Amino acid sequence: MASSYWINVLDYGATGNGSTDDTTAIQTAIDAVPSSGGTVVFPAGTYKISSALVARSNIVLAGVSDGASVISQSSTTNNGLTGSDITRLTIQDLTFQGPGSGSGQGIALTRVSNPATVSLDFTRVTVKYFGDTGIDLSNPIVSTFTSVTSANNGNHGWNIHGVSGGAAGTSCSFVSCYADTVTNAGFHIDTMAYCSFVSCAADYCGIGYEVTGSGSQGISFTGCGTESDMNQGGGYNGYGWKINAAISVGLWNCFTYNSPNSSVWVTGNARAVSIFGFAENAPAASATNSIVVDAGCSATLGDFSNVKPLSLAGYTNVTNDTSGGTVAAGFVYGAGSAYYEGNVSTTASPTQAQHLTRKDYVDSKAAPAPVTLTDASTIATNAALGNLFRVTLGGNRTLGTPTNPTDGQRATWELIQDATGSRTLTLSSAFALGSTISSTTLTTTANKRDFLTAVYNASKTKWYVIAFVKGY
Repeated sequence: MASSYWINVLDYGATGNGSTDDTTAIQTAIDAVPSSGGTVVFPAGTYKISSALVARSNIVLAGVSDGASVISQSSTTNNGLTGSDITRLTIQDLTFQGPGSGSGQGIALTRVSNPATVSLDFTRVTVKYFGDTGIDLSNPIVSTFTSVTSANNGNHGWNIHGVSGGAAGTSCSFVSCYADTVTNAGFHIDTMAYCSFVSCAADYCGIGYEVTGSGSQGISFTGCGTESDMNQGGGYNGYGWKINAAISVGLWNCFTYNSPNSSVWVTGNARAVSIFGFAENAPAASATNSIVVDAGCSATLGDFSNVKPLSLAGYTNVTNDTSGGTVAAGFVYGAGSAYYEGNVSTTASPTQAQHLTRKDYVDSKAAPAPVTLTDASTIATNAALGNLFRVTLGGNRTLGTPTNPTDGQRATWELIQDATGSRTLTLSSAFALGSTISSTTLTTTANKRDFLTAVYNASKTKWYVIAFVKGY
């Protein structure tokens, strides 16, 4: 936020010598900024404070660099910087340093009457050594965070959240941000929507990135990584990513190193999770799986490099699994009328029968089980349902013209006499007989069955009978 109104904290009595309490002087400088906006400048130095500084809307807090201009909180119970109902706050080139323990947070921006915290812009900011969360933001929207570090803090490194079960924070971008050595999640993201994380890192955390709540939707991670996560217990057991109940979360070309637990855990009915180009490196011996998708979740995985095996449940589709194969949950349609149903590959070392290779093909729709037809005076067949149709004849019947056929489809009807027997079958005019098979007179014995096979020609709208075998 550009401003021509500049205030130097030294001009208001701050010393920056690391020992004098500068709280009142700095707060006076902040309060002196007009409501139209201005910049509060912190020359190089360490500015000791004993209570939280209170930010306002329409201001810039600017240091020389985040290593040279340090605001040092001496109290174990107070935050470093607070603010409520903030709109347009810029912080750049500053460090907020805590006492190393206690219940204080580094930066905590809350809401009282406003629905959101609007237009935050943090650049080259470090928050470290606070006993509680480093950076806690309530309902941030249209905000950008670039090269911001939260390190050596208790609880979470970042807690970025909307209202659980209510309004979400939205449209925030995090670029080259860092969470290092925190007790719980490096980045805890709860009830946030359409936000992006680019080239971010989370090291030595209980969970690198935790995306939680069904209100969290449209969250993307591009080129992000997490290293040496730590099993802290209490649910923060060393996962790289935990995606819980969230919808539409994407990991694109992300990275883990030395994970003590699963690199990615998808749980809590999370849906529409996409993981592509993922790299798992040197997981710890305690890690059982690389990517875990729990039952009730849906995910799509593609072209990844993992060391530990996958554990996939729910509706999970995979392109290029550990063995270079494919996992397809549900249906696969190929060229023409080719069709496969079920899991093409379900294990790290699939059998030949679970592979589709260039030599394997299906020349028409293949159903895994016969379709039972309803017995009636004219028997109806929906050819789209399969290739083998079974019916028990309860009287003299006509086999009606099948509906929804595919050109070249081969279908077989299993025709069973009931306990009475001697039932007859007449074919509709859509069936054509040749010289080899000139009639289709059924077996008369009770409970016996005959098989009739025909191939459909779409240009002639005819089913050509090519086989008729009797008496099974």
